[in-house]
Amino acid sequence: MNEEAFRELLDDRGILRDGAMRAPARTAAFTVFSQAPSPVLDVGALKRQATRFFAAKVGLTTDKRYDHRLPATDAARVVIATNDGSTSGTRLCFGRRSEDADLAAAEEAERQAGTSGMSLLAQRCPSLWMVVFESEDDRVALTIAALFASVMLGPIVGPKGDEIFGVRTARMKLEGRASPYR
Repeated sequence: MNEEAFRELLDDRGILRDGAMRAPARTAAFTVFSQAPSPVLDVGALKRQATRFFAAKVGLTTDKRYDHRLPATDAARVVIATNDGSTSGTRLCFGRRSEDADLAAAEEAERQAGTSGMSLLAQRCPSLWMVVFESEDDRVALTIAALFASVMLGPIVGPKGDEIFGVRTARMKLEGRASPYR
């Protein structure tokens, strides 16, 4: 979807109109759980985290103005560029409230990975954001997912549903190192 078509889906506050877009398939995105009560983006916090911990700049293609009306769903096109130029691009991100199926997916990912604890963290997250990727080794999408997780304080479920991990493991993946948990 191009930028012009995406903007048509947003209201005058930059928030996704009700029913304007369907959530992407879980297999096409990194799912990042969020402790926020509703799918909202704290752009200021994302920018600070990106600069401080990811040596990157981040922004949205369309500004958002959240008010007392917290959305049930939202979407954003997130732009990221690392200082070293290794990761730059724009990815569609879709936010919504967490559902029982999401928590079940987190538990299954944890079972398959042979780890424990992250699905309990997911249970404390009433919302989530899905970062759509272009390929399974999409560094841009994984970097955005790691950035989101660092701000939203929730775990990431991989698109295959066979792993659940946090910021540290995401960063290790970006660096090409194996996770210490496997």
